[in-house]
Amino acid sequence: MTEQITLLAKLAAIDTRLDELHDELGDLPQEVKALEMIVKDKTQTVLATEEKLKELRHLQSNADVSKAQIGDKEARLTEQQFQVKNNREFDAITKEIEHLKEERATLDDRLRTAHVTEENLAATLESQQADLAEAKERLSDKEQELAELTGEHNTELRKFIEMRLRVIADLDDTMEAEYERIRTFHREAAVAIRRDSCSGCFSAIPSQRIMEMKYSKDRMFTCENCGRILVTEDLADSVEEMVEEGNI
Repeated sequence: MTEQITLLAKLAAIDTRLDELHDELGDLPQEVKALEMIVKDKTQTVLATEEKLKELRHLQSNADVSKAQIGDKEARLTEQQFQVKNNREFDAITKEIEHLKEERATLDDRLRTAHVTEENLAATLESQQADLAEAKERLSDKEQELAELTGEHNTELRKFIEMRLRVIADLDDTMEAEYERIRTFHREAAVAIRRDSCSGCFSAIPSQRIMEMKYSKDRMFTCENCGRILVTEDLADSVEEMVEEGNI
């Protein structure tokens, strides 16, 4: 049983390091995912504005062509006015010229509106592109930070996971089940007695119980207040040193 208590102490020390490693990543993975969504949304916004500008410039280009065609037609009709043989033909041509002038005026209004809209869209696009560039830069920084931390983290993580597997392979199934049960309530399931107190909840441990632990190494002792598994201070310190050095 003595070895089993030692194994429990080792398991607790290893789990402490694994918990710390998981804590080191913190919210970084979630921050990266959130920034990825922001970049995606901003990219879609930029693409939508670019498409509007493209359509607007296509309209302007077609309008310019239409204006040129109207101008040519108006010039031809003006020449024909002086070649007509009667008032009816003159009036028909005049009416057609007036219609062309109205059409050209409408196109001019559309082009003026389109020009203002184009300027506004161009300014909006510039602002959107700047926002997108800033979001991409923040994402890149976070991705690099996560990659650097994950690289170091994974090496340590693999090391302690392998150590944990070795300890569990030798640990009694019942002891392991009890340890895991306690871990559902307390992050540290096995703790040391320090200054005659449980280092998990800081409740005082009776001197008689401490003496029993020293001389009854075949028993598992738990804190009467928090229920954590108790190990002696010297065992805890010895195990922590072994874990840090990787001698498990």
